[in-house]
Amino acid sequence: MNHAKVQEKVGDIMGGKVLDLPEIRLFHEAKNLGLAEGEEERKKLADENEKLSNENELLRKEIERLKNNNK
Repeated sequence: MNHAKVQEKVGDIMGGKVLDLPEIRLFHEAKNLGLAEGEEERKKLADENEKLSNENELLRKEIERLKNNNK
């Protein structure tokens, strides 16, 4: 559902009044909260991914070092 279109149509019927329908306001508030929470989670996962990537690189170097010492 396109909320802007619904609000425009209802505004046309009501004589051009701009309406702040509670359903539309709540939808936008919930959407913004969800987006903020999603961004926070994305940042945490990106940080965790970076740490794991660094740890993986250190382990790879250690394995290479051990292989070279065993030759």
